[in-house]
Amino acid sequence: MDLRIGKLISEEWMHILKDRRLFLILFFVPVMYTVLFGSIYVHHKVTEMATVVIDEDQSPLSRQVIQAFEQSESFEITKEYHSEEDVKHALETGEAKVGLVIPSNFEAKLKHGETLPILTLIDGSNMMISNSATKGANEVITTFSMGYSQKKLQLQQGLQNEQVMNTLSPIPYRYRIMYNSAFNYSDFMLYGLVGAILQQVLFLGIALTITREKDAGTWQRFEVWKRNPWRIAYAKTAPYFLINLFNTSVTFVIALYAFGAPMGGSLLVGLAIILSFTFAVSGIGYLISLFSGNQLGATQTAMLIAVPSFMLSGFTWPFEAMPKALQVFGHMLPLTYFLDGVRNVFVKGNDFSVISHDCVALILTGALTYFIAMLLTRFVVFSKKKTSVHQPALPPSSKLTA
Repeated sequence: MDLRIGKLISEEWMHILKDRRLFLILFFVPVMYTVLFGSIYVHHKVTEMATVVIDEDQSPLSRQVIQAFEQSESFEITKEYHSEEDVKHALETGEAKVGLVIPSNFEAKLKHGETLPILTLIDGSNMMISNSATKGANEVITTFSMGYSQKKLQLQQGLQNEQVMNTLSPIPYRYRIMYNSAFNYSDFMLYGLVGAILQQVLFLGIALTITREKDAGTWQRFEVWKRNPWRIAYAKTAPYFLINLFNTSVTFVIALYAFGAPMGGSLLVGLAIILSFTFAVSGIGYLISLFSGNQLGATQTAMLIAVPSFMLSGFTWPFEAMPKALQVFGHMLPLTYFLDGVRNVFVKGNDFSVISHDCVALILTGALTYFIAMLLTRFVVFSKKKTSVHQPALPPSSKLTA
């Protein structure tokens, strides 16, 4: 059979264009999920958390505290209750995410120099809510407390503002958050989620390319390229390599210009990590397809690799806090190096020297998987097929002697 690489690549493109489901997965899903993820984090951080209040003091000072919470973008006062049990019930049912309890005699005791804490009840079942609520409540109460203490010292001792601040904070605390000073969740999560879906789509597309031939009974035609297995690999993965480059470009443009994702580094440096990542995932996907007996098996194997990748990539949870075994496994996944590179280039604005180890790791991953796949194609895959086809036949039963 006369096989040409160009003809096979054209066949692959025709199949992608004719298979509506595969076409939608390859081209529509990455864009759809990028828009979805970007829309989820469009407000950048958690705001207007439903907050219920118990004001047992009913004093001018307690009303000022409630007003301070109302003015914060993190909280939205929705209702006032008269017992702590009602507040707990509101948190249990999801009616509220935060409960604020101002104790009785709050203002009177503060005037006499006694400390009486304000209790904040927070729904901890969602870590995003609890972290944002804790940070927001701390900021509101600390700011209000400093303001109240400043006025008290000015009235009682006649101190100036600078003297008051030196008295209240003899050791000033200063901090600077680099690369994400506003604590925007979109700056942190969007690139990670987009990378995960790009990997999943590429895995799925390439993992099906050979198993589709096996299911159709046309895989054996590639035996003529047994001594040149790179031809098969190139013909079968080149279209998906280009598709992933196109998808990555489109999704990153959407993330940058539609949702304001950070862009601090060079596009050329970003292209280096994207090319390396695509090469690595293509190699793994091709090896999966070569090993799998049918499309279902290829899909299942690709899912087994892709699903835990995001959690084990060190993106949402630091490697330092993982068990050693999971750290090792996480460093075997291409998404780990891709997200590290993307974060260094697009978020931190670093140059190629910082991501060179990520690119090298991805290129080695792709080279190793392609090399293993070609060895199997050269010495194992078609040899097994040939053996099974040329097994000696049993003599016909009509010729057997009694």
